This record gives sequence, C-alpha cells and structure tokens, in this order.
Amino acid sequence: MVHETPTVWRHAALRVCAALRQLGKNPQPLLSRLHINVDDLLRPGFRLSSVSLSQLLAEGSQLLDREDFALYAGAEVEPLGNSALRWAVALSPTPAQGIQRLVNLFPLITDGALASFESRGKEHALTISSSFSSDAHKMDSFQEDMLLSSTLTAVEALLPDGCQHTRMEFTQRKPDDPSPWYEFFGEEIKWAAPQSKIWWKTSVLCTPKLDSNEELALAHEYLAMQQLAAVTSQTWAQRVEWQITATILDGSVTQTAVAAHLGIEIRTLQRHLKAEGVSFQELLATVRKRRALNQLSCNRPIAQIGYELGYTDPSAFCNAFKKWFGVSPGNYFKVAKTS
Repeated sequence: MVHETPTVWRHAALRVCAALRQLGKNPQPLLSRLHINVDDLLRPGFRLSSVSLSQLLAEGSQLLDREDFALYAGAEVEPLGNSALRWAVALSPTPAQGIQRLVNLFPLITDGALASFESRGKEHALTISSSFSSDAHKMDSFQEDMLLSSTLTAVEALLPDGCQHTRMEFTQRKPDDPSPWYEFFGEEIKWAAPQSKIWWKTSVLCTPKLDSNEELALAHEYLAMQQLAAVTSQTWAQRVEWQITATILDGSVTQTAVAAHLGIEIRTLQRHLKAEGVSFQELLATVRKRRALNQLSCNRPIAQIGYELGYTDPSAFCNAFKKWFGVSPGNYFKVAKTS
C-alpha cells in the first residue's frame, strides 16, 4: 500500500488522548470535532493521516493553553504502545541494536519521515528527515516535538542508569518560551537545523543490556516487519532481506528456498534483485552482519554464532567478520568502546 499523503500509526493519536486525560481534559469532544472515530483508533493496523494528528495536537495545545503539549504527549505517555515494535526495541541486547531496529521499522510510526543511524567519531546520531519533497507534507513543529520526545523516551529507557543523550537538533525555530524544551532535552539544542537529530556517546550505546532477550526481540521484529509490509510498498530487496531474517536460524538459507517462499522462480528473483542493484549474497551478508553483532553482544560463543549463520568452519566466520568490520569478532566491542 502506498499513501499519497503521510500517515501515522494509531498509537500516536492514542498517546495524545492519554496525555489530554492526564492533564484533566476529555479527548472525546475534540476527536468528534475532528471526525476521528475512537473505534478506529482501537483497531490494529489503523493509520491516521498526518494532517489529522497535527490538528489533534494543535487543538489540544490550544485547549490546554500549552505550547509544549506535543512535547508532553511524546514524553509522558508510553511512546511505542504495547506493540511488536516496542518489544523488538526493548529486548535488544544493546541500546545501539535497539535504535537500529527502531530505525529499520520507523515507517510503522510514520511514513512521512525517514530515519537513519550513523557513527560520527565518538558519537552516534539518529537523524529524522521528511520522506516527502512537498513542503505541504513536511512535519510541523507539533509533530516534530512529539516524534523527537517519544523517540528519545523510548531510546533512553534502554540506556544504563545515569546515561543520556548529549545534544539535540530541531528543524523548527526556537519557541518564544523554550524553557520546557530545555528542561526535557537539556541545554544543548540547535534550532532551525536542516534535519532533526539526537546524539549519544557511542560507548554508552554499546553497553550490553542485562534484561535483553534476543530471541524474543527477533520474534517481535518479524511481527513488526509483517505489519510494515502491510502499510508500505516493499522492494524485492526488502522482501528477500526480511525472509532471510525470518529463516536464517532454521539452517542454510538459499536463493531457492527464499524464491519458493515468495512464490516465484529463482531466475525471476535474481532478475528482480539485479534491477534493484543488489544481489542475494549481499542481502545475506547484511542479515548475517546484523545477527552476528546481536549474538556477540549476548556473549555467545563465536564458533556457535558462526555455525548458526551457516559457517561450518569458525575461521571462515572470523574471516568474514573481519572483512565486514575490519576487526575480529572477539575485539569488536572493545574497539567500539574505545573509539
């Protein structure tokens, strides 16, 4: 399904309703005025137009006479709901892996924005930018406030006690009274930036989480992938990568098996991937890399990780890993923490 205008998942509107109740207001009259049906918001898979969410936030802000209402709604109410995405992120072995899963599945939250996660020296940045070229479809300040505060809340729940982000960047101009933003985000805020960004120290993001469960995280990630497939237009590369992710632990992953699952001939699959400029082996390597890092962070034996990923010889896995990351599996997190 391809949306001509941006949409957001139902949890965003439910979060606004919960915030209104917490602040002593009944959201029902506001929902009725905006023609938003409560039954729809309770229906799994329902998506709200981005415009409707902006109207809901704007009118809620006016009702409460709070310029920072969207900020409050994102920060004070469970950001990811009781969703597969929430548990895929929360159960990840490290904060960095949780953020990467959040980025990969970001279109579930809103298909009007693109997210990326990159290393910049001793820091990592999560960047959010509009996926629509039209100014009419770009995020307004209400949506940016809610998206950044909810994203930050979700991520910082993964961090060790006492650790937090280092700085923020907003595309909006500095509010007339920025004190609520500084109170929540800290003093290091850049206003009128080209893109929205959240920064963390890399060493903090590589810290293993004691409450992680990678197997459950993978199961929830697969469920979230299925939900994402229902609301976005998938490339063949995405379909293949997700199928590899779902079956990589079942044994040797082959093009023949993946093609059969997708209901096409292997030559047809190869032709589709070639048209998109990618090969099956490249996609398999991408999944193997992600899985290898996940398992290393759980302190799994290197030989066992390699075997699960299809390498019968541990040295072959170590050689592949070093080719991917420039360092051996045993030294990867040591280097990440000191770089």
